[in-house]
Amino acid sequence: MPPVSQSQQSIEKNAPLSRWETIGSYDTADACTNELAKLTTLVAGNITYSLIQRRTLAGKCVAADDPRLHADNYDAY
Repeated sequence: MPPVSQSQQSIEKNAPLSRWETIGSYDTADACTNELAKLTTLVAGNITYSLIQRRTLAGKCVAADDPRLHADNYDAY
């Protein structure tokens, strides 16, 4: 999930992936996508979203070996 801003009022969707929180690990991209779809469906029905719900909706599936997960590789992308 993307990190929370310093003020704790918003999420930082454009933060480098090295700052994102890993919620789960899956054997395949399809398994991750399916789980993310389930979570999104659970929170998408609400009219007003809490901060955690907004973070969930902004979640992404990323390969464990994606070089963007390492802060020292961020500038290369």
